[in-house]
Amino acid sequence: MKIKLWSQRCIKVFILIEYYRQIMMKMKSREDKLKYNTKNDYIARGSGIIKYLQNDFEISSKNMATFMIIVSDNIATNKMIEYLGFENINNTIKSLGFNNTSLIAKRLDFDVYNSIGKTTAYEFASVFRKILKKEILSPNLCDEIIAILSCQTKNEMLIKDLPKKYLYEKGNKEADIRYIASKSGGLGSDNKNIITCRNDGGIVCTKLGTYIISIFINNFADFYFYSDNPATILGAKISSLLFENFEENDGKFKF
Repeated sequence: MKIKLWSQRCIKVFILIEYYRQIMMKMKSREDKLKYNTKNDYIARGSGIIKYLQNDFEISSKNMATFMIIVSDNIATNKMIEYLGFENINNTIKSLGFNNTSLIAKRLDFDVYNSIGKTTAYEFASVFRKILKKEILSPNLCDEIIAILSCQTKNEMLIKDLPKKYLYEKGNKEADIRYIASKSGGLGSDNKNIITCRNDGGIVCTKLGTYIISIFINNFADFYFYSDNPATILGAKISSLLFENFEENDGKFKF
């Protein structure tokens, strides 16, 4: 059964795909400059680092897209939506066959919107599979997307219970874990109109092989964002069990 779940962060993977589609079509450039104006662009709530910066600035679109992914920056996401076009993002999502995924809000501002985007665990896993299999864009652009996703800092649910030695050595040529290219998501508020959820998913590449993981948990009571949130702990246990099963069975799952 495919269950619809709401999340403001998971939709950012689909925005990243639209960014690279427009680069592929030569509609945009990685060197395009995007300007941040405190008066117009600042939002107080949500994740990221730009809201803590005091001065206006401009950076490349590539760096803005990177902020959107690796620290899940909501202001960077707003700038990318503005830059790429709300309708363009949703049209590309639909063209990829994701009928249960869409960007809902034109601006990530929780004082304005209760829902930002929607997807399912199945479709979230499917988009990572398309990236891994190079079924969208071009092989080089898929590799560039994976490289950005591999720098993820908001991935507690996936890595919290994995072997610390493996994580320390991650990225080395002979490491047990070559890379984890992922994107987490989540919503939480005392506003009863907002569905509380914690989600994470991505590509786990190991020396034994590669697998796709997608974990969506919703409708739990503790909506606060912290590393020991019960939903995060549960997701981490699921991730760890899958990793152990894959490793114990020489790169295959046996249940």
